[in-house]
Amino acid sequence: MSTKPPGIQPQTNVGSASGSRPKDARAADGGAQGPKIVEGKRIPQELLARIEELHRRYLLRKPNGWRAHLRDCDLSGLDLRNLNFCEAQFVSCNFANADLEDAKFSRADLFSANFDHANLTRTNFDGADLRGAQFEGAELNAATLDGANLGLGVVFKHGADSSIRQSVSSFKSANLRGTNLSGAKLSGASFEGAALDRVNLKGADLRDTKFAGAKLVDVLLAAANLDDADLREAIMDEDTFKRTELSGARRTRRAPAPERLEEILAAHILWIHSDRREGIRADFTDTFLGGCNLAGRILAGAKFERAILTDANLQGAILAAANLRGAVLTGANLSRADLRGADLRDADLSGAKQDRVLTGNLDGTSLATRRA
Repeated sequence: MSTKPPGIQPQTNVGSASGSRPKDARAADGGAQGPKIVEGKRIPQELLARIEELHRRYLLRKPNGWRAHLRDCDLSGLDLRNLNFCEAQFVSCNFANADLEDAKFSRADLFSANFDHANLTRTNFDGADLRGAQFEGAELNAATLDGANLGLGVVFKHGADSSIRQSVSSFKSANLRGTNLSGAKLSGASFEGAALDRVNLKGADLRDTKFAGAKLVDVLLAAANLDDADLREAIMDEDTFKRTELSGARRTRRAPAPERLEEILAAHILWIHSDRREGIRADFTDTFLGGCNLAGRILAGAKFERAILTDANLQGAILAAANLRGAVLTGANLSRADLRGADLRDADLSGAKQDRVLTGNLDGTSLATRRA
């Protein structure tokens, strides 16, 4: 009985991804056949079921088993719920929009795989090789990636169309709720725009990771390596912020204490009234000011570049000529605020209240309100 999936001729002369790859196991019945690889194919649902059946036999060490080994195959949109592909190989395969709820991929080789917009609820990726894998817009609620390798991936393809492709793992705009990434290798990965709620990143390697626009709520970062991680535009709840050691990260500064904030604002008003000869210009660059009450305050010319102002009360505030470039103002109240001459380029104003906001040219200057 043949151990290869029906209808597909395995190929052995294929390119390899960089780094060590697990050796292909031979058939569990002791056959001396060479490794069987399914490459460059669209996998229909019926064939997927057959592949999983043979792989289960391999895992159970039953006769005629076959370790699933696919490369550059298209599994997009397929139903993989509850399937067991532990220790399987799906190098550079496409799982976009697929349903992998409760599937098992522990210790699997998923090098450079694509899971964009896939349902990965409770999917088990523990110890998997996911270097260069893509998870943009994916649902990873209660997924587990304990000890998974999600670092830089480099794929070499040989033959007439030889090429070299490298990519970092990306979770852009993904939803991670109750996700376990403890001990995962995530150096250089992107979490831009992602929602992280009760995510476990304890002991994870987060060097050079990017969190611009990401929302972190009740995230565990104990013993994580955050050297050069970019958290400057991340939206982080107070509990996460307080309990995390951020000394090595490029991070948002803590909000000044109330008394210190009053001193900063008083010095800023003096700076304005003295025509910049006295006092100090208020500088909230990279500062966390989420929920802060600045209603009616005089903040003309103040620096808020990349500041986090989510749900802040800026109603009636004077922000003329203020630098708000790259600031996060989601849910902020800007009603009746004066934004003439302000720089709002790259600012996130989604959900902000902007009724009766004053914008346009600032009298006596060449400044006008600038947006994206």
